[in-house]
Amino acid sequence: MRIEKVIEELGFKPNEAKVYVAALALGECHISDIAAKVNLPRSSAQAIVDKLHKVGLMNFYVRRRYKYWVAENPERILADFVRKEEKIRGALPALLALRKAGHSRTQHGTGRSMDAGPFHILADTSLQPILITNRNAEIEYVNAAWEDQFGYSLNDIRGQNPRILKSGKTPAGVHERMWKALTAGKLFQSDAVVDRRKDGTCFNLLTTVFPVRYGSAVYYIQILDDITDGKKAGQVRQDFIRTAAGGKAS
Repeated sequence: MRIEKVIEELGFKPNEAKVYVAALALGECHISDIAAKVNLPRSSAQAIVDKLHKVGLMNFYVRRRYKYWVAENPERILADFVRKEEKIRGALPALLALRKAGHSRTQHGTGRSMDAGPFHILADTSLQPILITNRNAEIEYVNAAWEDQFGYSLNDIRGQNPRILKSGKTPAGVHERMWKALTAGKLFQSDAVVDRRKDGTCFNLLTTVFPVRYGSAVYYIQILDDITDGKKAGQVRQDFIRTAAGGKAS
């Protein structure tokens, strides 16, 4: 890689990099020497040198009424980046806290949560209604298909228990069997669950619920599907499992 290119990647323009490198090679020199070296008009070279002087990469002295320019030690560039890095590191905790707070509230300004580990991304790519809770059965995420199916927005139900969706029409014992399976780390699937929409109407879809461990966190994923085709739910479940494995799930 050309040395000028390295200087450019540090935030300088091509001609600024050329002028600085030329000045390093020339040592003490007049502006006309620099202009000739980089094949630029003297006025253009002077403007660049003045800018480099402002950022501390060029300096000058006057001898016998002539101004001599000298390129400063390149280590000044590194020292400047070290100072900037220290400032950024000092501000990093506050910046990360702001990011966490913002992401917990919205995703791209749509009111969609950024909780639920990496799984909200998978949920958003699915056409099936998907609900995600944490280990305390608090709703952390639902995708757009779920919102369409139930009539609730994520902001309506975030942090609540999915029992708010109970219709009272699900046969006795179904939910008990579900939690027994989930507690044992197993998948639960049933076509007997009857859920209730926000408007009070009820519906019946194939319900698939399974636990996924991502690092030290545990999530419960619920997928709703057409009762006649449970294969789609199985495919989505495999995607969640692969994602958890990518996160070194235990």
